[in-house]
Amino acid sequence: MGEADLLRRRAEGYLVGLVARYGELEGSGAAATVCHQLGISAWRARRLAKTAEGLKPLPRVLDAVQHGRLSAEAGGLVAESHQRAPMSADHQQELLALGGWQGQDEFKKTVAAREDQRRAADGMSRAERQRARRSLKVFDGTGGMVVLHAELDQTAGERVKVALGAMSAKMLGDDIAFDPIRTFDQRNADALVALVTQQPAEAGSPDCGIRPQKTVLVVSADYDAIEGQLKNAGLIDGTPIGLDELRRLACEAEIVPMIFAADGQPLYMGRAQRAPTKAQKLALYRRDRGCAGCGIRPQACDAHHIVPWDLNGPTNIDNLVLLCPKCHRKIHKHGHTLKEDPQTGRHRLLPPPKPATRPPPQLSPDQEQAAA
Repeated sequence: MGEADLLRRRAEGYLVGLVARYGELEGSGAAATVCHQLGISAWRARRLAKTAEGLKPLPRVLDAVQHGRLSAEAGGLVAESHQRAPMSADHQQELLALGGWQGQDEFKKTVAAREDQRRAADGMSRAERQRARRSLKVFDGTGGMVVLHAELDQTAGERVKVALGAMSAKMLGDDIAFDPIRTFDQRNADALVALVTQQPAEAGSPDCGIRPQKTVLVVSADYDAIEGQLKNAGLIDGTPIGLDELRRLACEAEIVPMIFAADGQPLYMGRAQRAPTKAQKLALYRRDRGCAGCGIRPQACDAHHIVPWDLNGPTNIDNLVLLCPKCHRKIHKHGHTLKEDPQTGRHRLLPPPKPATRPPPQLSPDQEQAAA
């Protein structure tokens, strides 16, 4: 098992080295796009490119990752810590020695502790430094599940733990009363959903506890006119859901019916207006399912005119594509282009072509003799 783990680390380190080199040539955004096209999840592709970019100024750490002495995840922790608080060669060597035998969770705490020591003279308290490092990531995991990863400072984290504990305890009372089969982890997950998507009932309201908070969830389904029933229900990213779940959502929601690509639906606006309509945005969500460049979720994207509006490009569904703000800037400011895949009809974001290198000028015999 140890030998297999060493081989895994070396393979991951070799990939990190390749991504780092490709990032030097084409940029970290292009490296993440290539990783995603190779079958790596969008989140891990961005993480891999970020790790490779962060390790470029740390050649000793990059070498340790490439040779399997340090895992790619541990190398990413060191790179992020160096960006926040630069470390000396001695600091790097200390972390390399510890990372060789410490587990990932223990090494993460070690990196944070050493960073606090390096930043002890920056005039910030430990709580302020922790708060500066707060983050929350939401991404698609395996099996169609959604994964949340949050890092909070001590005070905010304690408030969240207390709120989750109180809601979970209330749900435990409901479990005892109604006897459903729900594990501790499932109850915590339900408590988090309740805290995020619901809010306290108004004072004096007959409803006790919490009431639903308004949220928008786009669900689509095909209608079979022959059989007279709905089929192929799913979320905007293509994730299928059962019809029973669709009926449950319909009972709790305000229904806004939309028929895509049917007569009367304004999916083709021509030159009548520049901004896409709500119907067009929803149709793009369903068709593209994310940014054409990095694959980020559609809700974070803008509708981009493939043929620019200023060059008489129409606001039609076949002239629009979803791009996140970062990839959108790559087109307008850095010369990236979109290319349509003839087989799938999907667009890919391509970096600008590299300028051709000119051959050195040929010198005449007299010029060569003068130069000598």
